[in-house]
Amino acid sequence: MKRFRGAAHVGATLVMLLPPAAYAATDVPPAGSGAGEQASPDGLAEIIVTAERRSSTAQKTPATINVLSGDDLTQRGVGSLDDALSGVPGVALQANNKGMNINIRGVGTSLDSTAGDPGVNTNLDGVYLRQASTIVSGLFDVARIEVLKGPQGTLYGRNATGGVVNILTSDPEPEFGYRGSLTLGDYDLVRSEAALNVPVSSDVAIRAAFGSESHAGYLDTGQEDADRVAGRVKVLWTPNETLRVLTGFSFAHDGGEGPGSVYVTEPEGSRHAVVTHEPAGSLDQKLLTAYSTIEWDPGPVRVTFIPTYSHYAYNYLGTNYGFYSQQRSREDQGTAELRLSSPIDSNIQWVTGLYYYHDQLGSYANLIDNGIVNDQPDILTRSYAAFGDATIPITDTLRLSGGVRYTKDDRTQSGTLVTGGGTTLGPFGGELTSNATNFRVGLQYDVTPRSMLYATYATGYKAGGFVPDEPGYNTYKPEKLRSFEAGIKSRFFDSRLQLNISGFYYSYDNYQTSDLGLAHYGGLSALVFNSQGTTTIYGGEIQLSYRPWSSDQFDLALSPTKSKFGTFIIPATPVSALVNVTGLELPDTPALSGSVGYQHTWQMGSGTLTGRVETFFSTAYWLEFTHAPYSNRPGYTRTDLNLTYGSEDDRWSVGVFLRNAENSWIVTQKANTAVGDYGIQPPRTYGLTLSFRS
Repeated sequence: MKRFRGAAHVGATLVMLLPPAAYAATDVPPAGSGAGEQASPDGLAEIIVTAERRSSTAQKTPATINVLSGDDLTQRGVGSLDDALSGVPGVALQANNKGMNINIRGVGTSLDSTAGDPGVNTNLDGVYLRQASTIVSGLFDVARIEVLKGPQGTLYGRNATGGVVNILTSDPEPEFGYRGSLTLGDYDLVRSEAALNVPVSSDVAIRAAFGSESHAGYLDTGQEDADRVAGRVKVLWTPNETLRVLTGFSFAHDGGEGPGSVYVTEPEGSRHAVVTHEPAGSLDQKLLTAYSTIEWDPGPVRVTFIPTYSHYAYNYLGTNYGFYSQQRSREDQGTAELRLSSPIDSNIQWVTGLYYYHDQLGSYANLIDNGIVNDQPDILTRSYAAFGDATIPITDTLRLSGGVRYTKDDRTQSGTLVTGGGTTLGPFGGELTSNATNFRVGLQYDVTPRSMLYATYATGYKAGGFVPDEPGYNTYKPEKLRSFEAGIKSRFFDSRLQLNISGFYYSYDNYQTSDLGLAHYGGLSALVFNSQGTTTIYGGEIQLSYRPWSSDQFDLALSPTKSKFGTFIIPATPVSALVNVTGLELPDTPALSGSVGYQHTWQMGSGTLTGRVETFFSTAYWLEFTHAPYSNRPGYTRTDLNLTYGSEDDRWSVGVFLRNAENSWIVTQKANTAVGDYGIQPPRTYGLTLSFRS
């Protein structure tokens, strides 16, 4: 009976979320109209996404997806990935010394181990980046950000149990063009970006882009500042109608004083940082990437080959988790993916392929205050996968989709650990092999040309790993997740009203977590644990957009979530007692999160003036799995406003923005150490943005 329990939860969730008007709302087209019928020019625009590794509209993608446009991010004064994602319902961000961990619907990672894998797959222009925080300055010349919720292991592979974040920047175009923006604001903010598109010949185009950002620290020590610079070059070669080669190179550097935190005992609103030494912090973080997408379409089958390489280097000296420490890491990562797929106009859409992943990681951490040194110079991961996915029409309105992926992960790790008493433990070493077969199966039914029902069952997998411990290297098990999701995506009244409703149920085995407060050697190398029983998470999402007139738009997003650990007992260690978290709520799962927004446009002479106000909100939730003191993050609201004047020809605009108008004190992370400290989101900020384009 267990296998049907998830479906019952999802069905109940959908019924509770469905507003009464939705039962009666119909959008029956006149006789003879088809799926390609054009909506009113005043209606909501269609959004094209590539979440399924092919272009489709967001409304025809059978999954819960949020899309953020690059232009909107610029107008809102957003300059970083954590800022962009902080308002997405169902997404929770946990700050760390390198940036952040992304959690979607309670699935992500809380591992403090450098080698711990994420649960959300993050990609920059198709380059998989194991640590989302490595995207230090990637948000310039952005086309869009796609947030795909739920396990996506079939198409995206390893560590996509919680979902996928795709950051897609603008590609070269066949016509000459340019664009740029300059933002000035409080905290001495200066943010700039520029892009130049040059058609070199009839078959070659180049796009070069640059971005930078600097601002003073949000904490009284100068920490939580920004000193970022980045660049990117893309070259598109299309020698004929069957071959397309896109090659990209990018670099990014993040400096300044780096991240900081405040004591948990500080009063709400405090920005007095935890500092034990001077200087408070010093950050040096770099990311280099090179990648290519080679597409060949000879006719009966399309061939795609995607090789990528990235190099990441990190060096930080400062107060972390309340201790003064020096941390260094470097990571070299390469991937290769070969895909065969059906022609774009094929009745049956299918894709199959092979994937290889290679990651060489080294890390060093010196807890200067008490002499603990954790040196892991050689952490090697190799992953191999084969996959296939297809969508088959059963009738004109009913489609069956499914996919399968086999993954094998090999990991080796070695290193030493120096205790606070000066004793060197190790060298440690170990090998770990794990494998998994993930699959998905789904149905999509077109109720009307602009209304689609869908249901999907899918599984996800996150690799296991190593963690230093007193007797040697212990291992932790891979996570496995089973998901059922059902929903409806609809448009009514000539696409003036869009209503998407979904419900989901997760059954989650071997939940991975770590806790600094349970570490043996003062909190530098946390222990990692797996839950013994099955963890459950269920909830839903409502996305509503209404454009009654061309000048007005209302938006509403709601994401209710419930979660509970199954059997989860952590045995006693030499420095901690037995801990039983069975039945407790998971971290990063607020009972309700969402946003509400309104936008109005005035005609002003030869241009337009557009104002938008949007409030993001969340109920309280736990930041730490043991529900330790101070780890319950209070609920909050955060309101953003922007007002932009744009020219009639859309070639220039000037706008002002205000973020976090309430100046809410929003906690994003809590370190469970003897010191105890919080990571917090930025305070109220404001600024002005000038933009131009050809």
